[in-house]
Amino acid sequence: MASVTRLLWEQSVPKLNQALQLDLATGGIVLFTIMVAAGIVPLIMALKAKVRSLRILSLLLGLFAVVHGFYHLAFGFQQDLLADAVFEPISLLLLIGLGAYYSKVGIA
Repeated sequence: MASVTRLLWEQSVPKLNQALQLDLATGGIVLFTIMVAAGIVPLIMALKAKVRSLRILSLLLGLFAVVHGFYHLAFGFQQDLLADAVFEPISLLLLIGLGAYYSKVGIA
C-alpha cells in the first residue's frame, strides 16, 4: 500500500509542479496587466494636470504602479533576480518618494 501511495505521489508531483508554473506565469501576466492599467490613469492625469504638486504625485503613483507591475511579471516568469534586484528596489524607492512628497505637500 505504501509503495502504491508513493508511486502515485511521485507521478502527481511533476504534474502539479507544471500546473503551478503555468498558473504562476498566468498570475504574473494578470497582475502585470492590472497594475499597468491602474498606472496609466495617474500617468495621463500627470500629463494633463496644471497643479505642479498634483502632477508630481500622479507621476510618482503611476510610475510605482507600472514598475510594480513589471515586478509581478518578472516574478511570474520566475526571473527572481530581475524581480528582486531591479524592479523591487525601484518600486520601493518610488513608493517611499511618493509618501515623502505627499507628507511634504499633501498636509496643509
